[in-house]
Amino acid sequence: MREFLRQHWVYLLGALLLHVLFAGVFALTLFQFSRNAPTPQLAIEAVVVDESALASARRDRERERAREQERLRAEREKELAAQREKELAEQRRLEEERIQREARARAERERQMELQRRLEEEQRKRAEEAQLRARQEEQRRREAEAERQRRAEEERKRAEEIKRKQEEEARRRREAEEARAQAAREEELRRQLAAEEELMRARSSSAMAEYVALIKQHIERRWRRPPSVRPDLECEVRVSQAPGGTVISAEVTRCNGDNAVRQSIEAAVMSASPLPQPSDPRLFERTLLLVFKAED
Repeated sequence: MREFLRQHWVYLLGALLLHVLFAGVFALTLFQFSRNAPTPQLAIEAVVVDESALASARRDRERERAREQERLRAEREKELAAQREKELAEQRRLEEERIQREARARAERERQMELQRRLEEEQRKRAEEAQLRARQEEQRRREAEAERQRRAEEERKRAEEIKRKQEEEARRRREAEEARAQAAREEELRRQLAAEEELMRARSSSAMAEYVALIKQHIERRWRRPPSVRPDLECEVRVSQAPGGTVISAEVTRCNGDNAVRQSIEAAVMSASPLPQPSDPRLFERTLLLVFKAED
């Protein structure tokens, strides 16, 4: 609303001035008309009031009110009488319904008692028949159980005989299999012993020493000795290699040199990959222990 007034205040002011102008013209016209209008004459009228007529009218109104009250009282009494009659009729109806309910309840109790008697009689007969059937069923069960036990005993004996024969056959097969396995183990053991003897002979030969010396020379050619190398230096390095001579790791395990010497030896081993291969493939070792000395 304020925004509307702020935006249209010029138009609203013009409209207000126009309404003021119209009001001034209208007021001037009325003023001129009132000056020219004739002076009005006053007229006086008198009315005579009859007191007896007023009293009669009051009595008539009172009688009318009395008759209206009498009529209303009679209507109320009539309504009360009708209500009492209605209540009495409702009480009679409720009493008749109560009597009918009691009669139906007695009839229902008698019917239920008769049904209960018949049900008990039927249950007694069924119980007797069930006992008879139970005795007959028990007799058949005992006979069937005796027959089942007889057949089970025969089946057990047959199963024991079959099991005995199967165990005997399994024992013979197991003994034969064990004999073959023992012979195979003994043959494998002989082959392993022969291979180990051959490997030991090969490793104790000069070929193994040549293989190790070849690897040391191959590594020493790549060893950049630091200035801290002592004349009595002796370091042992564990070298792990894959088939083909690829160096996997190098670790100095024992050394009387400083950390720079250790790192230089490990770097020389890693840079020497792949290592030379032995002339006899049986001499290949995945893990080698090499000893480096200053005088080498």
